[in-house]
This record gives sequence, C-alpha cells and structure tokens, in this order.
Amino acid sequence: MANYQYFGKIEHTEKTIMSLYRTQYHAYSKPQMLLWMGFGFVLIFVAAFATLPAWAKTVLLLIGALVVTSMDVPSQVRADRAVDARHGNLPKMEYEFHKDAVRISGEGSMSIPYKKIVRLVDDKNYLYFFMDKDSVCMIDRATIMPKSVEEFKEFLSQKTGMHWQSDKSFLTMNLADVLLIFNNKKEANESEKKKR
Repeated sequence: MANYQYFGKIEHTEKTIMSLYRTQYHAYSKPQMLLWMGFGFVLIFVAAFATLPAWAKTVLLLIGALVVTSMDVPSQVRADRAVDARHGNLPKMEYEFHKDAVRISGEGSMSIPYKKIVRLVDDKNYLYFFMDKDSVCMIDRATIMPKSVEEFKEFLSQKTGMHWQSDKSFLTMNLADVLLIFNNKKEANESEKKKR
C-alpha cells in the first residue's frame, strides 16, 4: 500500500449512487438528451404561439414541460434499482494510483491499466473515471491524498492522455460544449466498434 502515488476512496450512500448514475447517463447520453429537450421546447413553443384550441395548447404545454423536466428520469430509475437490489448494503471502494495502473479494492480487487480509462469527469464533490459506458469508478474529492485534488487530476490526465470534463447544465452550455458532446458520442461509437 505504501507504494501508491495517490489514494482516494468512496463510501457509497443513496446520494452518491444517484450522482454516479446521473453522471454516467450524462456522460454518454447527452446527445439524446439535447434532442429530447429540443423536442420539448418545440412543443412548448407551438403551444405558446400556434393558433390552436385552448385544450390543445394545454396538452402540448404539459407534454413539452414533462419532456423538458424528465430528462434525468432514466438515471434515477437505474440508481433506485441498484440501491434496491443491494438492500441498502452499499459498497466502500478504495483506489490506489500506482505508476502503471489503478488498484481497486472493496468488493474484490483488481488492477486497471491507465490505457483502459476512456473518459475523465468531475463535479464539485466527486471524480469519475470510465472504462466504458457501463463501467465507471467514483472517488470522493475530499479523500484524495497525499497531494491536492488538482495535482491528482493532472497526474491522471498525464497517465491516460485525457482531459477532465465537467458535467455542465444545459443552460450554461456554449457551442464548444455542444460540439464536445457530439465528439464524445462519436468516440464512444468508435470504441464500441473496436471491441466487436
């Protein structure tokens, strides 16, 4: 254990599981979410400006609002199922970052070479690294040691050759963020093709 360069851990709660599934969903489903949100706004726009009977406007407005506000529902459903399946017995994971690989322990143990990491995402409380769409590890920022979180992020960026991405709200996105979303989708599709 003394040979690691960085260490971090997570003690999962229902809240962290929700955050994990939300980040996973946002990391790989943002293009679909953008299209879904656009569809919702079109319905709201039509309801507001089209010449329609009041009942039709109300129906369109309700459906549009429901579409726009329910984009995170798939991740919430998956998180709830994961928590229910474990009957509240949530994992505690530890991560040791060595020279050539990450050693993970908690529910069993394994080593993951840095070249297997395909995406790095952070938010204000947690750091996430993905091996693929359905394989993600989560670390509580407050547990990173022996140096700062920023130094750790730089270390992992160098080891993986990847840049950290932040999960932004749709309302704060600019054109570069939207282009990055579609570029990530393209890279994910290419990665899936290579695996087949």
